Amino acid sequence: MFQRIKSYLSVSSALLLLVTAGCKKGTFDINTPNPNQPSSVSPQFQLSAALTASAYASFNASGYTEFANLYMGYWAFSGDYGGYGTTATYNLNNGSYTGNWDYVYNTILVNYQGIINSSRKDVKQANFFGVAEIMEAFHFQRLVDEYNNIPYTQALQGGIVNYPKYDDGKTVYAGILKQIDSGIAAIQGAPADAVSLPSKYDVMFGGDMDMWVKFANTVKLRIVMNLTQTDEATTKAELNGLGTGDFLGVGEDAAINPGYSNANAQQQNPFWGSVGFTPSNSQTGNHQFYRANAYAVNFYSNHNDPRLNAFYDTTSDGQVHGRVFGSQNGAEHNTVISAIGSGVLQSPSQNAYILPAFESLFLQAEAAQRGYISGTASALYKSAVEESFRILGIDDAKTAADTYMTQSDAVTNYSLAGDKITFLVTQEWAALNMFDPVTSWNNWKRLKVPATLPVSIYPGTTAPHIPIRLIYPQSEYTANTANANAQGTVDIINGKIFWMP
Repeated sequence: MFQRIKSYLSVSSALLLLVTAGCKKGTFDINTPNPNQPSSVSPQFQLSAALTASAYASFNASGYTEFANLYMGYWAFSGDYGGYGTTATYNLNNGSYTGNWDYVYNTILVNYQGIINSSRKDVKQANFFGVAEIMEAFHFQRLVDEYNNIPYTQALQGGIVNYPKYDDGKTVYAGILKQIDSGIAAIQGAPADAVSLPSKYDVMFGGDMDMWVKFANTVKLRIVMNLTQTDEATTKAELNGLGTGDFLGVGEDAAINPGYSNANAQQQNPFWGSVGFTPSNSQTGNHQFYRANAYAVNFYSNHNDPRLNAFYDTTSDGQVHGRVFGSQNGAEHNTVISAIGSGVLQSPSQNAYILPAFESLFLQAEAAQRGYISGTASALYKSAVEESFRILGIDDAKTAADTYMTQSDAVTNYSLAGDKITFLVTQEWAALNMFDPVTSWNNWKRLKVPATLPVSIYPGTTAPHIPIRLIYPQSEYTANTANANAQGTVDIINGKIFWMP
């Protein structure tokens, strides 16, 4: 099927050109500068290219986050297509979802490292240096969470170190926490005559350096919350002195938009272009291929959650229907199983939310509940849900969210919940649907929440639970053979990311 080919191939050269090119709001020029000559690119153009690439990798579902949306109970495969047994039976291989490695290392991190190299010795470029340090940490975290040991200390040194060693995940986490501190220090210590980030090239925060610092602290929060079960001392130390005002708050989404439009497929928002509609308003193949998962549909339905109709479309009977992941029921055609909904597919020009405010608030709520930061967990939870409703375009979002949270339901009402941590992380899972399924995956690996997350029912599935990690891509076994082979046999079911209990 063309669907499967699209999902498993590396990013095409056309897409590489799109996301490595310079772009600015209003023009979105995909041809300048030349991505094959990064040394000739000024920091402002390279920044816009790198941020646009970050959005692509974070929000293009096909080949990147597809597996997490499927495994975390958000998506199921269409009953009208076949050829997805590798994913449905958890038999991932070194050709599965390789963009998470190849594209991130070869395009995204190369761009940010280029900014770091060109700005580290010029104090007037401190803002560019700081942002690049923060964004490198953002992507290296995800690589560890997906693969565990990865090249880090010797990475991104092509021509000097062509076969980088693999560092253990714990070493990388320690390094990226230092990178975040370095980035924050650079921004906050920038001299008065430092070059400002041009708003039209800073396609995430429009040159607002205070927002960059909040984002950096939020990325740090997300990193150290993964350590709660194995290295709580580091979590507490890294968050010492930080409070709710230091993180992304209400209305403060980390959202990238270089000028997305419907002018052509290359200029559309990456999520819309991947699983939404073409410029002529035809359904993309992936829009037909990914359907509502019965697990999520039942959760939202059982708890009177109006987000159900934002995450998923209704079928001809006016209801939302899901499909069990791995089902082979031949009667479950697209006419009776719901598609991805208008709350997450709002327009081809919509923002790419790489760290929405509601995710930050849920992280803060758990941290406050554990006593790591100042703040009231119940109030942070309330704000998080309100922000989730807001970003999905729910009518009268605040009132609807408050009604949802004041039900006589221990799953939605904080005051009625027994285990507050499980409660908060369950609600975070409910909000992260299609926004950040990898963080949901991490929470499941860390806490086994949701505890009822089902295993695929596809014939031949024998795994007791969903996979823990991805396998290194074939490119590593070919080009960095000795170092990749030194990692031994990768066990995606029983292996662990270093921070797992």
